[in-house]
Amino acid sequence: MIDASIGKRYSKAIYELAEESKNVKELYDSLSLVMESYVKDKEFKNFVDHPLIKKEDKKLLVCKVFKDFDEFTLNILRYLVDKGRLSNIRGIVTEYLKIYYEKNQIVDVEAIFAVEPSKAQVEKLTKNLEAKTKKKVNLTIKVDKEIIAGGIIKIGDEIIDGSLKTQLDKLIVK
Repeated sequence: MIDASIGKRYSKAIYELAEESKNVKELYDSLSLVMESYVKDKEFKNFVDHPLIKKEDKKLLVCKVFKDFDEFTLNILRYLVDKGRLSNIRGIVTEYLKIYYEKNQIVDVEAIFAVEPSKAQVEKLTKNLEAKTKKKVNLTIKVDKEIIAGGIIKIGDEIIDGSLKTQLDKLIVK
């Protein structure tokens, strides 16, 4: 709960700064790379989280590791280190993306099918989902042979289950 509120508070402030500098997408990409490093690189994570290492040393390391980032992004990272919030990078990036999606009317949709749909089917599905949601759809396709036929669409918390497996399960239960 605390991590979520920290992520929301910091991501909102960072997003506003990124909007002012017209750097929203680039900053998201950079923060995602930092998050990936934090999650996957145990040495980096341990260094950043270590309570006995000075903040100045942490900032030097972060700037050295991400030396290709622009100065704006490096300043954001320095700020997060100063506030001891780089360890909350996952929550910050998650909330930042939520703000971006909300402001740009984008929705994540996951579609699970028994077989890989054709390119034409994916385009038609995307078009229909955009008409239904009245938002731009970020569609992820997955294949799961266990659903036998049909498909499952997940739009946020809403699930539309048109799989043959579910239909058969309903018949068997009755």
